[in-house]
Amino acid sequence: MNIAIVGAGIAGLGAAIALRRAGHYVEIYEKSQFKNEIGAAILITPNGHRILRRWGFNFDKARPVDFKQFRYVNASTLEIAKYESFEGVEERFGERMASYHRVDLHSGLREIATGEREGWTAPAKIHLGCEVVGVDSEKGVIELKGGEKISRDLVVIADGCHTAFIPQVAQEDIPVQMIGKSVYRMLAPFAKLREHSDASKLWDDEKPGFVTFFRNDLMIVTYPCRGEELLNVAIFHNTRLEERQKVDWNSSAELSKVLEVLEGCSELVKHIPQTTDVIKVYTVTQRPPALTIHRGKIICIGDSVHHMLPTHAQGGCSALEDAAALEVLLSLHPDSPKPFTHTASNLEKRLKLYQHLRLPRSAPTQILSSLSPQLTMAGLAKKTAELRKFYAGDLPPWPMGTGSWTEPLREFFYSYDVFAEAEDVLKAWDEETGWCEGMEGVAGEGIAGKNRWFGDVGRWAVEDLRDGNGVDREVAR
Repeated sequence: MNIAIVGAGIAGLGAAIALRRAGHYVEIYEKSQFKNEIGAAILITPNGHRILRRWGFNFDKARPVDFKQFRYVNASTLEIAKYESFEGVEERFGERMASYHRVDLHSGLREIATGEREGWTAPAKIHLGCEVVGVDSEKGVIELKGGEKISRDLVVIADGCHTAFIPQVAQEDIPVQMIGKSVYRMLAPFAKLREHSDASKLWDDEKPGFVTFFRNDLMIVTYPCRGEELLNVAIFHNTRLEERQKVDWNSSAELSKVLEVLEGCSELVKHIPQTTDVIKVYTVTQRPPALTIHRGKIICIGDSVHHMLPTHAQGGCSALEDAAALEVLLSLHPDSPKPFTHTASNLEKRLKLYQHLRLPRSAPTQILSSLSPQLTMAGLAKKTAELRKFYAGDLPPWPMGTGSWTEPLREFFYSYDVFAEAEDVLKAWDEETGWCEGMEGVAGEGIAGKNRWFGDVGRWAVEDLRDGNGVDREVAR
């Protein structure tokens, strides 16, 4: 197939890599010029690293920092209130838990997507400065700003949480919602940070990982990236009036405003934002899950469909999982459990299969991200009901399951192998009928019994959430 991808972020580049590996030809349309790439860090957990390794990602060049611990620290006294070890994570899940500077991760993905690889199709073409302003899901047409229309066999929407195309695909309006929190973010040079006399209390002779400061309604998440040269800093605070409309990642902030928020914190905490000249601010938003993520010749992936809070560091990993699932389900290669043959009918069946596979995984991940006492804490019973629209398996125990790095949460997220899950579903799928044992949503014998991450959206044991017009969206709000 000839495929158009809208957006060249982690999801878009991941999809380009996956679809090239599957045997297709890819072009990416990106509205930016990549001249001002966003400087921030990102954590990739084992479920994401399985994918990067399979794709041949250059880890040495990207200089990730392996995480070994989490510390929850009083921002005023610097006393450690909670400690969590990550020492056994790689042994348990077979992959690392590591942070990257976003630019380094993005550059590594771009090199794979646009580089020559033996056995892959031609390198992906990236068209910069090409803003997509319209799509036609039935015809597989995208319209660029300026009026040009481009027709492709498949269009992958990967343009992030502010996409304009979800209402057309899902056929319902699901706007992003503010949660009352904003974030000052910055990258602090570790060398300058260590000039403060108290820095040694937290970072000398310690293995890398999270140091999260807390004080009243304030939460400051810090962790190293780029070979421990930089400390990524995110200061979560109650949204100020002047910040309410700053929903992108590139709005500048004044140091004086940051120091006002840090009033009452230790001198070390106040020192952190004074080590850098670049401070940004954005207002935190989230979106309820869509019940439909594909229509016609369009599929939505990444933040465009499962925009979530950073509670469990699963936003980037979920985008990589989306891309990897496309690789398996649309593979032309003879070693696939069921090689894909392109016809309009076959494509529709495979995209429907993709939705059955991914929504029971991505929607619960999205919903669980909102269960964070430091960010937002919706009623657990209400959230459990919402989760049961998508997922029939065991849930992390409440309230322990609301913690970001507890063992139940790690098991829930990190044990997932998207390649194995997708291949299992494909093996059990009837290509002629488009039906798969277990698709009715009954977790008994067959694929749904063996594979908790599979089902018919909206048909779990929550019929009381539905009325004559469909699913009660209020449950998600």
